[in-house]
This record gives sequence, structure tokens and C-alpha cells, in this order.
Amino acid sequence: MSNQIQIGFLGCGNMGGAILEGMLADHLHKPSEVLVCDHSEERRTQWAQSGVRTTTEAGELAGLETMVIAVKPQSFPQAAEALGVLEHPSLTISVMAGIDSEQISRALGPLARVVRVMPNTPCGIGMGISAIAPGTGSRAKDLEEASKMMSTVGEVVTVDENSMHAVTATSGSGPAYLFFLAEAWIEAGINAGLTPEIAKKLVIETICGSAELLKRSGDPESLRKMVTSPGGTTAAGIDQLERQGLRTAMRDAALAAHDRGVELGRKHG
Repeated sequence: MSNQIQIGFLGCGNMGGAILEGMLADHLHKPSEVLVCDHSEERRTQWAQSGVRTTTEAGELAGLETMVIAVKPQSFPQAAEALGVLEHPSLTISVMAGIDSEQISRALGPLARVVRVMPNTPCGIGMGISAIAPGTGSRAKDLEEASKMMSTVGEVVTVDENSMHAVTATSGSGPAYLFFLAEAWIEAGINAGLTPEIAKKLVIETICGSAELLKRSGDPESLRKMVTSPGGTTAAGIDQLERQGLRTAMRDAALAAHDRGVELGRKHG
């Protein structure tokens, strides 16, 4: 089997599945060159219908040239035990938050060339941002391979591994911050007198258009000042956000996410 299969996915849920879909859509691999190991029968059936090989035995991935570990950090000890110490060199791409490359290398052995990746939810629609970091045993070519893979689902930046907790707190968790803000924003519109349908449409389209403006400009402060006329309605709203401590809340949210990533690594690595 491994003579035909070039890459394996250990775990293929939301994020692993998004990456695999992007790779297949960009023809980086044929479906027959991919092996998915997942505990979900539904997901295995879905991928099998696409021509992807599937298994429930993690050990079948151990001899592959490239392996993507996309299980939850809490599941890594069991996954590592199932894989065992690798007997063949393998580019091991980890999508797990918190688990550092040294921990992965200790579990899988010195033949695992580890590259860490932190994507985010918009990868599911090809508009994500992923940070990649060279880890224990990795080479420049490994980083290129990981970058090529993640480029199929969005933009890619390269960071040092010691920045990965900060990446997780910023862009990995970031979509949830925005969705949470959108919930409160829609609720505010309803409280101001709008119907739920109109409030939702106004907020969503405002976010989409503003995000595109920000992407083109790259300067959030200038854009904010452009919209905020002194003494106007927007200024009144911004003043209230400042008084309510939005900046502090945002900083503390990112710090909490960062610290949780560190804790997950210590607990499950």
C-alpha cells in the first residue's frame, strides 16, 4: 500500500479535512496517493467515496514519506502510542496547538522531521492564514513542502517555533473573536430597533466590506480615523468601547489563549 500512497492524515476532521480538500483541488496529490486514518466511520466513508484510501490503524501511516497529524492535542499521547517510533524518515507536519516539535520528536523518534503548522477556520473556504515553523529535525525542503501544502487553503507566513503560541492566540483563535463580536454587534442592532434579519445582514456585510478595505490598506488606525469624525456618532461609539476596555479585553483574550496553548503542551505532550 505504501508504495502508492505518498501522504497520510492522522485525523481528518474540520481542519485536516480542509487541508486535504485544498490539496486535492490544487492537484498536489491524487486521491489514491492519500491515506486517511480517522476514528469516524462517516468521515472515512466520505473520503473513500472521493477515492482516498482510509484506515482505522494509525500504524499504517508510520512508513509514509509525509504525515499530517491533525488530531486534538489531548489525543496526541494515544496517537503517538499508536504510531510508535518511526522506522523510516518522515516529514511530520503537526497541526496541533500547544504540542512542540521536541515533544513530537521524543514520541516518534529521530526519523521524524517535524514542521509545525497553525492554520485557522477560513482555510475551509480557501481564505485562511497559516503560520509554519521549522521544528526538530526539519530541513529547508520540508518547510517548502509544508508551505506548498498550506498555500492551497490560503496565505502562509513563516515564524520561529517559539512564536507558535502567539500565532495560535492571534490568528488560530482569531476567527472566534470576530464571530463573538458579530454576535454582540447584531444584538446591539436589534436593541437599537432593527429586525434580527436586517441587523444580521448589516453587520455581516459591514464586516466583509471593511475587511476588504483593511486588506487593501493594511492600516487599521488610518481607516478608523477616516470613519471617525470628531464629535460625530462613530466617535461616540468608539469612546464607549474605549471606556469599556475593549483594548484590554482583546489583549487579555489573546493572553488567555496563549497560556492555554502552553498548558495543553505541558499536559498532553
